[in-house]
Amino acid sequence: MDDDILKNELSIDKRKLLDKYNLTCSEDYIWEFRHNKYHTVKYFSHKFAKKHSVIALLFYINRLCYAKIKYFEENFYKYEPYKYIFKKGFYKCDMYDMEFLFHKPSGKFIDIRSLREIRNIEDFKQFCSELEELE
Repeated sequence: MDDDILKNELSIDKRKLLDKYNLTCSEDYIWEFRHNKYHTVKYFSHKFAKKHSVIALLFYINRLCYAKIKYFEENFYKYEPYKYIFKKGFYKCDMYDMEFLFHKPSGKFIDIRSLREIRNIEDFKQFCSELEELE
């Protein structure tokens, strides 16, 4: 099936996310990154893309676990999506383009890629507790 037909089943922000990461849909309906010089990287099914939020897709692309997806989906009202550009610095952006979470109560930025370094659930719970203490 044509990628554009499948993309039309998704929200605009989800389409923008797929475009940003150059994802295409395989014959078995898995959104993946293909490049001649690299191995194909499979991210999520089309069914998952339709069912879940933009933040869930973005976190999946960044290889973050379900606990992190769930926590930030439920608490996103405490955060704003940001991106960093060398000459501009941090600036607010749309969720699909997010690289950082700005924790509004504390004024701290969290690099979503650095969330991968938290490898076990107890450490993640501690991380969340420390954020909540800043509120």
